[in-house]
Amino acid sequence: MDPSFLAISQLFQGAPSEGPSGHKPGKSAAESRELGLTAMNDGLYTVAIDHFKRVLEQSEEVTEADVLNLAGAYEAADQLPEAFRQYERAVRLKALPEAHLGLTDLYRRYGRYRDALEELQKAIDLSPQNAFHHYKLAETLKEIGERKKALVAIDLAVVNDPENSFYHYWKGDLLLKMKRPDDALKSFRAAIELSPGDDFLYLRAAVAFWLADRKADAIRSIRLSIELDPDKTIYNGLLAALLEANGQIEDAVHEQERADKMDSFDRAEARRVLVEMGLGDADLL
Repeated sequence: MDPSFLAISQLFQGAPSEGPSGHKPGKSAAESRELGLTAMNDGLYTVAIDHFKRVLEQSEEVTEADVLNLAGAYEAADQLPEAFRQYERAVRLKALPEAHLGLTDLYRRYGRYRDALEELQKAIDLSPQNAFHHYKLAETLKEIGERKKALVAIDLAVVNDPENSFYHYWKGDLLLKMKRPDDALKSFRAAIELSPGDDFLYLRAAVAFWLADRKADAIRSIRLSIELDPDKTIYNGLLAALLEANGQIEDAVHEQERADKMDSFDRAEARRVLVEMGLGDADLL
């Protein structure tokens, strides 16, 4: 008979009377599970690992959901080999999309993209209408430079969850990288209509407007970002730069006082955005 998880834990860590990592142990599988989930929410991943191990000890039957909890805790704690073993164990117990997604993320972290794509396809086959799975496929394909395939995948995410503003935004950003600003604007418009209070979306739309040679609209879009969050001086910096680039020198000077309050991080980020807009050679900040 193999030693139990608890016995192994006690062998290497001692046998504290208070339970996992000095924390009170659960008296039942349900209580240990709740303690583990609380520890995860609090960022106490090694504590969560101990509680989830105890769940498996206390349960009459090991379930794939509890194994997934343990795998997720190992992954969060950067104990990747252990996470691999638990995700694979969950797959053996029952073919669940979540287990394949967990393996996908681990394969990506190791740079094993072919294996990641295979696991993603298994997740999609199990739940073809789950938009998040298609988004994860798009994200992985983009990461390896397969932008056209990524566009097909994100389109399926949008089709399956058309009310999700993030998927429209992500598609718009991908289209920008594909040098298709006019198409990107359609996606950004959909994202903004679904989430009109998100100042960041207007910034991304401004990039697309500028690249589509709609400079006045780009400036208007940045002004809307400022209206939504006037405390973000990066928007004033970008507005001043765009006004100057568009020949509106007097208006640019008017914005400069606020722009000068940008910290080094915001200034670097503003420069990155200006480079994206084709203004990297101009001395605008």
